[in-house]
Amino acid sequence: MRNCLKLTIAAALLAAAQLATAGLARVEISNLTLSVSGGEWWYWTPKDVDWRAKTAATSANLDNPSASDGATGWHGYAQESMVSGGNSLAKAGMTAATSGDMNGVTAFAEVTANDGQSGWAFTQLFDGQILVGGGATLTLSATLDELFASGDSAQANAYIEFCSLDGVCEAANYAEAFVDASTGPYSGPKVLTASWTNPGATTDVFVRMGLTASAETDLQAVPEPASIILLLTGLGLAGLCRRRHR
Repeated sequence: MRNCLKLTIAAALLAAAQLATAGLARVEISNLTLSVSGGEWWYWTPKDVDWRAKTAATSANLDNPSASDGATGWHGYAQESMVSGGNSLAKAGMTAATSGDMNGVTAFAEVTANDGQSGWAFTQLFDGQILVGGGATLTLSATLDELFASGDSAQANAYIEFCSLDGVCEAANYAEAFVDASTGPYSGPKVLTASWTNPGATTDVFVRMGLTASAETDLQAVPEPASIILLLTGLGLAGLCRRRHR
């Protein structure tokens, strides 16, 4: 009787687990650092000026039913976006150590998708131009505190990119940390770093840094055939256990 009940419970739990599978993704960074070395040894990041587009943003979205939230501002200022529905959530945000300064910023993006839902979250830490002194090297780095994805379909990443004014984005000036639910846990470097060296006189460089999380689940109102079979198996075993006990 005891072994029979164990089999019944195992089948029921397995069926329930399949029915409840969620898509989960999260990425979080801290200790954001923007530094310069060599050459003329200086840089300037415009902020709070009318002639430059705002450099930071957060956005969150769920698809079924549709819901979205977003915010735009300058780098180094706290902001957050979040949407939720049922058991699903998409959220993105950043905090600042000193207003208007990228150094010390922490940020995250996360999605939890259940019940046929899909969604994404994006934190744009910086997207704009930075003026760099002649021959100087600009370096942007951050500590990866969390980077994981699990469930039906999910992924998360963090990236840094430097591009010249003529639109050339070299692989040597790009860094990314990426994880996908189908490929297992992230095992790369815990510090994400990219840099760019000004090859000539003072000029601007395009800098982009962002965090992205996305997740979805294929679960529908009607259970999958495999889940139905497991559930029926559990019910059948329960009936068999009762008959044998009697």
